[in-house]
Amino acid sequence: MQPFREKLLCNVLDHQWDLIVKKIEGLSNDVIMANDLEILTENLYQEFFIEPLEIFEEDSSIRSLTQEKIVINNSSPFYGAYIGRTVVDGVVGVFYFSYQGYKELFKCQATTFSMSGYPDITVSDHNISFRVEIPLNKMKEKKDADRLMEEINQMAAQIRSGAEYVNEDVKKFNSSLKERIMKKLKEKKTSVELFFNLAQMLEVPVEKNEYALKHIPLSRKIVPIENQYQKDPYYGILDSDYSDILETIKHSASTFERTPKPFSQMQEEDLRDILLSMLNGTYKGNANGEAFRHKGKTDICIERENRAAFVAECKMWKGKNAVSKAIEQLNSYLTWRDCKTALIYFVRRANFMEILESARTALEEDENIRKIVDVDKNEFDCSYISESKPGQLIKIRVMLFDIYYPEKNK
Repeated sequence: MQPFREKLLCNVLDHQWDLIVKKIEGLSNDVIMANDLEILTENLYQEFFIEPLEIFEEDSSIRSLTQEKIVINNSSPFYGAYIGRTVVDGVVGVFYFSYQGYKELFKCQATTFSMSGYPDITVSDHNISFRVEIPLNKMKEKKDADRLMEEINQMAAQIRSGAEYVNEDVKKFNSSLKERIMKKLKEKKTSVELFFNLAQMLEVPVEKNEYALKHIPLSRKIVPIENQYQKDPYYGILDSDYSDILETIKHSASTFERTPKPFSQMQEEDLRDILLSMLNGTYKGNANGEAFRHKGKTDICIERENRAAFVAECKMWKGKNAVSKAIEQLNSYLTWRDCKTALIYFVRRANFMEILESARTALEEDENIRKIVDVDKNEFDCSYISESKPGQLIKIRVMLFDIYYPEKNK
């Protein structure tokens, strides 16, 4: 095939967006209402983003060379005009270059392309290949073979150049995809909410439809979503209250850092109890008499009608390998949607800055954490997608506090 010329890439990208819009329009009202829109956005992005092309070096282990009769075109030695064909003994070589990315892109012409065209290739699911035919009498010495390989690599470089043009358009499409999907989902949710409110005012039962994902590419991360919407009372806390709670924890634990000697001898439970007392003494939000308390294995929680509205877990730092397990433990305590939580680490080791780097690396390596924002050198805001609670997006503030005291640790 002649690559990068069969169809216009802009039309392919427009069609891809049309598929996304059709998928969003097909989402049931229950799915829209029961799931966090960021999760639906991420799932749709994972399903529909277009993977750019990346062409690797030639795989000589599957190179093919056969001796065959080949046809060569003859030309006049004086004028270069075509004067006929001749069948001669020749070598047919097939050279394979593996690639990754969306196969159909090899057919697409980008907004920028080479006017002189590209060498013919054959495209399979995992490789592109070049076929060359050379008269046997022109392959007598090693320099002839070297010249042939140089020609093959030049052909591959031309294809890579065409792939780069295609990738530029694809990357622009992918970079705007999440924002466009979120906008479309918000429009859909607004119309669904209007319908739900009207149905409630008129006391009309809302029919619930089942929804299932049909296309889950193996290489893409599609997380479970909730298929039914239950309009239960909401017991989550406001963002402003969440910020107040985190500030109280931060200022209280900062006291531990400024005067580490008495706190360096305390156990995790003792430090937690101090935070509890500070929260109960300083929290000024609309808590209506609820109290922060330790309940069961959960370190810190605030509840309303026996349902948690804020949960925090306190830990002594034991290394980056324990971070994902701590987050899973925190997740297991949660029972409501749109969770706002905190994971608090007390560090009794001397190399605190290295531990902060190690903590961030651990968060980056957790595949369920989709976004990390550095709030401070020792604080990270994380968006965590819970696989055990479909449709739930958890906000986790990870905080580390240095209570290392040299005399205690000698």
